[in-house]
Amino acid sequence: MHNQENGPGARTVVCPICGKDFTCSLSPDCWCARKKIPGAVSDYLASRYKTCVCSVCVDRLSEQASTYGRLPGGFSARDEK
Repeated sequence: MHNQENGPGARTVVCPICGKDFTCSLSPDCWCARKKIPGAVSDYLASRYKTCVCSVCVDRLSEQASTYGRLPGGFSARDEK
């Protein structure tokens, strides 16, 4: 995985799911800090990846959790509190 600095606190990250580059600002201004990510999706990502994933992949996983109640690997979205 190649990461490149983009300025103070920001870096270019390669999404480990889709392989596309995106910017992570590592701050409260980052897109992910403002996005509501379901707990099951957050747990799923944390258990599999050591870096950020892009917003498109987060949206896809969130939609899958909402629509089917499951994520790859048997994670259940129905267990959320």
